[in-house]
Amino acid sequence: MKFSVNRKELHKAIQNIIGVVPVKTTIPILANILFDLRGDDLILTGTDLEVSISTKIKVQGDLDGSLTIPAKILYEIIRELPDIPVEIDCNENNISLNTEKGFYKLSGESKEEFPKIAVDESEGSFQINAKHFISMINKTIFAVSTDELRTTLMGVYLQVLENELRMVATDGHRLVKIIDSTFKAPGLQKEAIIPTKALNLLTKNVQDDTEIKVSLSDDHIVFQFGETTIFGKEIEGQFPNYERVIPVDNDKTVLLSRDLLSSSVKRVSIFSNSITHQIRLSVSDSLLEVQSEDIEFGGEAKEKITADYSGEPINVGYNANYLLDILKHVAVDEIELHLKDAVSAGIIYPANQKEDENILMLLMPIRLNDN
Repeated sequence: MKFSVNRKELHKAIQNIIGVVPVKTTIPILANILFDLRGDDLILTGTDLEVSISTKIKVQGDLDGSLTIPAKILYEIIRELPDIPVEIDCNENNISLNTEKGFYKLSGESKEEFPKIAVDESEGSFQINAKHFISMINKTIFAVSTDELRTTLMGVYLQVLENELRMVATDGHRLVKIIDSTFKAPGLQKEAIIPTKALNLLTKNVQDDTEIKVSLSDDHIVFQFGETTIFGKEIEGQFPNYERVIPVDNDKTVLLSRDLLSSSVKRVSIFSNSITHQIRLSVSDSLLEVQSEDIEFGGEAKEKITADYSGEPINVGYNANYLLDILKHVAVDEIELHLKDAVSAGIIYPANQKEDENILMLLMPIRLNDN
């Protein structure tokens, strides 16, 4: 295999791939990137067996061939070079990089040892605007569980309906559901639990103005955009019936500024317990009080902010970190906080929903000492 390529193009392609290459692995070849040259088309592929990514760039090809090259050292060399042409010449498993600045030699491994990416035939696909899809991902992925004993919660649940696209994530403490009711996919009805690694790769690599083709099979999901393809194994198992945990009788509605609440929670939570991070929200006529105390160290904080509320007083406790995460991802000026009592889940909505992003964020309370 022999070809010449501009350093900038090669660097960008390797950057796309490097995120999937495992830092530590018991299978050494997974630390390599597969280079496959056919004419002037160079396809680079990386995998950790669960997620794979391939991207194609144009080069000046001299000799077709394939070889896997150590990702880390190749990336470090290419990253440090100026934007000059790079010639790569592979002879058996020896690789040489030649530039006007110098010569670099490293060892690769045969393509035969590299895992073959076997993807089932698609059972359905749809096209979606990248900016919109990434927005839906970013507003759900933060709530995904990291508990390896609950594998079905370790991904974002995607529901594809003919006239609706849903994404849901939960870790048992909070839940996010986002619905695009402008979505159309005639004849298609599929669901999948998508691993966060595949979604993170997608958000890092796709451009806002791109269209993404999403293809679903029984156990794989494939994202295609431009010259790049991401393959992800779906998480096996049944996602919980999330609708059952969303209360329908939260009759106390508080309208308030997201920024004011977020700022108060950040300051007051400094004085919260270092383990529970508990804060108390006390709502009464036109006011919401944010309070915390750390009995062990004698610290206490209390702030009041204005709110649109005229119901009976209510007190509820939350984990400040979880609440701040939710507020961070509700990108609006005003929010609605729907409550029932101190032991029922609270629901946060944007005061004004977007047509293509109807979003609900649920937060489980922490029982207050006086309840």
